[in-house]
Amino acid sequence: MNEILSARLKGTLLAARHYRRRLERDRFEGVVVICYHAVRPDEWPAGAMAFEGLHVRASELEAHCRFLQSTCHPITIAQWRAALDGGPPLPDRPVLVTFDDGYRTVATVAQPILERFGIPAVLFACSSPIEERRLFWYDAIARRSGESEVQRLKQVPFALWLAATCGAAHTAVSDDDPHAPLRIDEVRRLAQSGFEIGGHTATHPVLARADRDRQREEIVRNQQSIEAWVGRPPAAFAYPNGERSDYSVETMSILRELSYDMAFTTEPGFASGERRLECPRFLMMAGVSEAELGHRLCYSWRR
Repeated sequence: MNEILSARLKGTLLAARHYRRRLERDRFEGVVVICYHAVRPDEWPAGAMAFEGLHVRASELEAHCRFLQSTCHPITIAQWRAALDGGPPLPDRPVLVTFDDGYRTVATVAQPILERFGIPAVLFACSSPIEERRLFWYDAIARRSGESEVQRLKQVPFALWLAATCGAAHTAVSDDDPHAPLRIDEVRRLAQSGFEIGGHTATHPVLARADRDRQREEIVRNQQSIEAWVGRPPAAFAYPNGERSDYSVETMSILRELSYDMAFTTEPGFASGERRLECPRFLMMAGVSEAELGHRLCYSWRR
């Protein structure tokens, strides 16, 4: 079945309330953790951003929130942790909404939508770009040399990555840049409004390519910054990039030393909580409609 026919069929099933009825009698096998990155206003032109697929449209997030609010049970990390530790059990269809990196549009675009639907969320913040008001290294490299160069640099030894991204680490950014990171005061306001703030390293390296000391430095600096900003330790941790090859047993050992008891990957799957330092997430890209989200929750994500 081609993509157009498939989308039409899913739209018909959504209009007929099939997905809603299916979910009403369902119980998830774990927590559905959705991994967003950023949200862009609908009026921003297509093709103007690096890694545009990671920046979902505001109307897409709104459609997702409407569907999740009416069919599932959005939760917080605190609720999940309490359930794992013997507290009240989670509801039948728990969903945890997360955002990686720390783009400013999480505060300017996403937060009002989430608040309107009463959906809590987690922000895993990469601290150095926020503190230094500069582009994330991968956005700076993509602007200068293209997205393929970013992908290449993720595969090289740590020393080569560090040398190649050193200049990018000082690319200043204005608040109105589409790729701008949050300001510290905005992170603080997000925390005050109910967002849980988690760790995501200082500079977003591939941790598995760094030695233990450098990994620890990245995680500690980030942890200390977040605690200074919001007055409490990070709620959890998300591995940069997040695939199994991007972190190591050593990385998890460092997290335990630093009192992290939950960490998140980008490997897909329902999260049972049995491996608290390797909780899977479903990566959300631009272009996913309300009907497509319903289909994934009912069928695709269970395969």
